[in-house]
Parts: sequence; C-alpha cells; structure tokens
Amino acid sequence: MPRKMLIDGEVKQASQVEEEANFDFDLFVIGAGSGGVRAARFSANYGAKVGICELPFDPISSEVNGGVGGTCVLRGCVPKKILVYGANFGGEIEDARNYGWEINEKVDFNWKKLLQKKTDEIVRLNAIYKRLLSNSGVKLYEGEGKVTGPNEVELTQLDGTKLKYSAKHILIATGSKAQYPDIPGKVSFQFFLIECLGIGSCWGILSPCQSNN
Repeated sequence: MPRKMLIDGEVKQASQVEEEANFDFDLFVIGAGSGGVRAARFSANYGAKVGICELPFDPISSEVNGGVGGTCVLRGCVPKKILVYGANFGGEIEDARNYGWEINEKVDFNWKKLLQKKTDEIVRLNAIYKRLLSNSGVKLYEGEGKVTGPNEVELTQLDGTKLKYSAKHILIATGSKAQYPDIPGKVSFQFFLIECLGIGSCWGILSPCQSNN
C-alpha cells in the first residue's frame, strides 16, 4: 500500500512528495518589477526556495535591457516625478522675485544635468531592489526567461547560453507594452519617451523578461 504523508495540511503520496523535492525552486518568478520582487521576497521570507530573472539594467530600456525595479521605479513614476520636481523650480524662481528675493544674475537651466539626476536616482533604486532580493535569499538571474513546460523555465543569459530550471510554481510578472496608434505626433511622442524619460522603444514594460515582450 502506498505510503501517505501530511504536508501543509494536505495528504500526499510519498512518491509525490519525493518528486516535488526534486524541483530546483519552490517558486520561479519571471520579471523583477515591483510585483515580481515583492512576491519573490515574501515567498522566500516564508521559507520557499525562490529564483527570479530580469533583463540587465540600463538607464534606457530596450528589448534586451530592463532592470530590477520595473517600469514604475525605473521608467515611469519615479523619473517623471524627478523631471516635474526639477521643472517646478523655474516658476518658483520667478515668483520669488515678487516676494522680496533679489535675483540679479541670469538663471540658466541645464537640461543634461537634470537628466543625469534622474539617471543617478534610478541607478540607486535598482541597486536597492537587488539588495532587497539578496537579503531575502532570492537567487537573481540576469537574462531572458520563458516558460517551456508545466514546471520548467528556460533562461537565456547575456552571452546566449541557455539554462533550464524546474520549479513547483512559476509566476509570470512581466507586465506588458503599449501599442502605438497610427496618429499624428506618434514619432514625436516616442522621441520624447526616449530622450526625456529614457524609456526606449516602448512604453509600459514592467519587466521585459520574456521572449515575446
């Protein structure tokens, strides 16, 4: 008669338990944006063996670049707030003249310096997110991941080498990318995304860590 075991409140066959124990990971997450990172960290904190993959970081995203942190942190919300914050000073300086501040010298604006400030901040945040994963015991892989089977993930590394890992659970947290309608201003808008926000060729990539993203 097959042996049975009680695991996490569920009765399982001993052979099933042994098979599950052979997985490389309890959870493998494809995409290290805010959602993927949080899922990986919390699972690891509860004792799960967790792996996560993300494309390598670059200040400007593309089909081959991404970064731990995802769109909100690296491409959208945070960069936008920095640019808006920097832009507000222009009006405040002019208002100050009307409230007793004597600003005699011409005030110049250095656009490249503001962009560098934005880049410095997302570099800092990318490092913080990596450290959060490391401190939680999550194994981070840089490369492009895709699901190749019910419990199998294939990871293509930067040099083209392909690795395969098995996981009891797989979480796809890659987000998506927008489709641009063919309307006037499309090219100008894409140029703004690249030059101003550093978003690259697409908008809305949370964690471009899949082959078709």
